[in-house]
This record gives sequence, C-alpha cells and structure tokens, in this order.
Amino acid sequence: MSFSDFMELSLYHKEYGYYSQPVSRAIGRTGDFYTSVSVGSTFGFLLAHAIHREWITTFGGAPQPVIVEQGAHDGRLARDVMAGLRAIDPAFAASLTYRIIEPRPSVRMALEETLASDPAGGGIEVVGDIAAAATPCGIFLCNELLDAFPVHCLLYQDGAWRERAVGRNDSGDGLAWVARPLPPFLEAFAALIGHDFPEGYHTEVCPAVDHWVEESAALFGEKGLWWIVDYGYERSDYYAPSRRTGTLRCYDAHRAGEDPFASPGRQDITAHVDFTRVEEAASRAGLRRTRFTDQHHFLIEAARPWLLSIEGEAPAAANAKRLRQFQTLTHPSLMGQQFKVMEFRRGS
Repeated sequence: MSFSDFMELSLYHKEYGYYSQPVSRAIGRTGDFYTSVSVGSTFGFLLAHAIHREWITTFGGAPQPVIVEQGAHDGRLARDVMAGLRAIDPAFAASLTYRIIEPRPSVRMALEETLASDPAGGGIEVVGDIAAAATPCGIFLCNELLDAFPVHCLLYQDGAWRERAVGRNDSGDGLAWVARPLPPFLEAFAALIGHDFPEGYHTEVCPAVDHWVEESAALFGEKGLWWIVDYGYERSDYYAPSRRTGTLRCYDAHRAGEDPFASPGRQDITAHVDFTRVEEAASRAGLRRTRFTDQHHFLIEAARPWLLSIEGEAPAAANAKRLRQFQTLTHPSLMGQQFKVMEFRRGS
C-alpha cells in the first residue's frame, strides 16, 4: 500500500487510530509532544489580540464577527482565545461566533461534551464540515493541522525517483519500506523538483493539501483572513539535496523516531509542511498571500498592546507567568523559529 494509506489508517482509523480519541489524548508534558497550546493560555491570549485588531481594522468592526478553527484537538485553543477576547473587549466577545470544524462524529460528540462542561466553552460551536462553517466574512485559523495530513514518500534510487511504499518485511511478520514505480501524480511532482539528488535521498509530498486549501478558501466568500500555523519550509528548503532523510518523524512520550511501523496507532506520525504547495493551492483558489513569517515575529506583533499595557510595572504573578510562556513561544531556539505562520486574504 502507499505510505499515505498507511498513515491515514495509523492516525485516523475510527477505532485504532492515534487520533481516534484526541480529547482524551494528552499533549504537553504528560503526552507525546508539545504544542504552542500546551505551553499555556498565552498562545490563545495573543491570538485574541491579533483577532481583535484585525476585525477592527480589516473588517471595519462589522457586527457578528466569526472565527473558524480546524484541528482543534480538545478545544483548548478555542477556549483560550475566547477567554482572551473576553478580557480585551467583553462586548466584542459576546457578539462573536466561534466555530470548530470536526468531521468525525465520535470526536465531535466528545468535543461538544468537553466544551459544555467548561464555562470557558461558552460561545463555541462545533460543526461537521467546512460548508457548515461558511459565512460571508470571517477569520480562519489552524494550528498544527497540516503536519498530520497523510503523505506519500519518494525515494531517489539509481538516478530515478521511486515511490517509497509499505509492504511485508523479510520474515513476513511485520511491515517494511518497499520501492515501486511512481504513479502518474507523483511523476509530475518528481519532474517539478528535478533529479539533482544524492543516491538514497528520500522525502515526502502531500497532495491532500490541494483539496483542503480549495475547500477552506470557500469559507468566506466576500472577505476573509486565513492563518495557517505549522512547522515547515518553502519548497527550495524542503527539497534541498542536503535534507537527505526528509522530514517524516514519529513521536511517543517525547521520544522522536523515524520508524513509523514500530507501533502503528500508538505513536504520532508527522511531516513538515511544504508551504510553497499551500501558497500555490491558495492562489488557484483566489486567495492572496499577505505574510509568511515565523511565530516569533507574528506573536511579538500580536503582543504589542499587552506588552505596552504592562510596561514599567512590576509584573503581577499572572503576568509573570504569561511572560514566561511568551518567552517560550517566541524564543528562536524553542518555538519562535520552528513554527511558521502563512497568512492569506480575500477582499479589500
């Protein structure tokens, strides 16, 4: 089978997939990996500042603002954003609709129960697909969504590209990598990146991004803003000949590995995002890229009103804690440069 099919089953099988119960799957110190959300509430608090600023400046303060999030896990980011907006502008928060897209019925039900049990979940609704979340104007955000899209794997062998697929190992009791001819859609991509690669070089490609961007671009027909936050590179860096082993990684209890067949369904499998592919798909869908930056610069800009408000003060305990989280989120050697933010817009 293709590695994409294997990754789809490993992550999203309704009973045995790694993400089959994301509400109960911990992230952060007790989980398999850290995210900006698991650092604390500051990521959502700073996004709230950015959302509030954009709605006033870009959307002219239009009534009934709408935020749409996809890949919400247990809804923690949505709750942190809403709490931040209530602190910044209670009237704005009260008028806002926050929609989470979750297509899997069992996960949607668990998420709805989690939100209903938390007072911070007020004002947040869960819908089943992008069409149900559509509105004329709004802001979309996703954090670490695209890195979990199933990828196809390529291998450069004997001066030609081959598909790195999944088959039986030599003893027949497990799974292993096997090389096979490229299907046509991968041949087209191989022609795009060329043949100047070392023997044994392997990498990934994610065609699923194209359809997702096309669907997501239809969320806001008149005016919209899209923020895609993830780890990844532009194409020239992603497919640099020096990146000989690609970006595919597995995570289990904060241990990084490169064997996706070690424990299917019990470890996370992820690959970096080719942001050039995202931009190409967005352009075809009628969106224009307005920013591509790292999390460090994005959050420092978002934090400016808050930082100015506490300037010259001895920070209270709450602000001291938030400042520590802010440093983790923006430090270049921690999360500040690892994560990128690609921004798209529609409308004036």
